Amino acid sequence: MTLDRVICCYPNMEELVAASAARARRLYGAVFPRERWLVKGFIAVSNFARRLRGNSFRSYMHSVDAIDAALQRQGLRRRSVTETAVWRVAVYSR
Repeated sequence: MTLDRVICCYPNMEELVAASAARARRLYGAVFPRERWLVKGFIAVSNFARRLRGNSFRSYMHSVDAIDAALQRQGLRRRSVTETAVWRVAVYSR
């Protein structure tokens, strides 16, 4: 099973992670923005521009620690992390 968007596209990260992690048999891949001031600024500007255009879609910055904790509560443990300038890709396993 895969999701059609990354974690930052949903306001309720906890609910999304719990629902999707419950379906993961062995592995779970999580993609979300890195917690960097430049990324936070980009998200803020993008959300403002969408609001001006009447677009209700918003992006969200969820903390790495909160995402990791939510996945641990679902019985998953982080196994690997790869980062780009903007994205963090983490793989978890049961």
